[in-house]
Amino acid sequence: MQPIPSLLIVDDDISAIRVLSKILHGLGQIRFATGGTQALKMIQQMRPDLILLDAEMPDLGGFEVCEAIKADPLLKDVPVIFITSHTEARVEEAGLALGAVDFIGKPVQPAIVTARVKTHLRLKIAIDQLSLLAQTDGLTGLANRRFLDQNIEREWSRARRNQEAFSLLMLDIDFFKRYNDCYGHLQGDECLIAVAHAVKACVQRSTDLVARYGGEEFAVLVPGTGAQGACQLGEEIVQHVRAQNRPHETSDYGRVTVSVGVASLEAGALPHAQSGATGAKGAPVLAQALLAEADRALYQAKHDGRNCSRFVPIQLGL
Repeated sequence: MQPIPSLLIVDDDISAIRVLSKILHGLGQIRFATGGTQALKMIQQMRPDLILLDAEMPDLGGFEVCEAIKADPLLKDVPVIFITSHTEARVEEAGLALGAVDFIGKPVQPAIVTARVKTHLRLKIAIDQLSLLAQTDGLTGLANRRFLDQNIEREWSRARRNQEAFSLLMLDIDFFKRYNDCYGHLQGDECLIAVAHAVKACVQRSTDLVARYGGEEFAVLVPGTGAQGACQLGEEIVQHVRAQNRPHETSDYGRVTVSVGVASLEAGALPHAQSGATGAKGAPVLAQALLAEADRALYQAKHDGRNCSRFVPIQLGL
């Protein structure tokens, strides 16, 4: 079942909002803003599937709003349709050059608005589905390594900018090569899926991300969480996997277990970053550096006998 699309109408004319709301009734969940500044705040919060944007508004014009949307990596793919009484070719060209997907002149024609909105919603849904496939591990259904790296970079930048806590967990199925040798690769895949479900069940917040890092390794990104919360999550994961009681006769523990490494940074521990800065290491290697910190803790867990969780503070010199 597809989620209900969300549409945002942005216009300083209340009567125009009423007209468009009536036309679009039944196509999705409709919200509205009466100014550009208000619109940008709402867009950050709700991330709509489609924006219908008036080109001229008193506080912040539609072109400026569109430019801000397209400059934000998290919002740049949200389709924008300009609704304006200015139908000159140069105005339309300017709007499309900013990244808008369509241009509708006022007074609006209900059938035209409906048809174009339906078309762009279908395209948005199709693109989202393709994007989801590109971000998902085919076996476990978790996020894949590429999506994990992107989120680590984004959340680390946010932590620096807002002086927030940041934690990253790495975990490894203990003696997994022995498991595959003993039970076969098909059962090995079933084991990976079961562990993925166990880890996912321990993560409650929508802002957290569980990913398959590769092979029998997984990662959990928990932004806004310091050492105490992250260590508690690490212990929960160890216990939850152990409680599945999945037989592993060649393991030292007789059942499937995991080792977990926790790396954390407390709120306010970093110097303020300038807008857009990712730190001295730069975005291309940032995810690898942070994952290496969690891997240090994972190594310690393995060294201490596996089937446990260990912690290290993040030390990147950023």
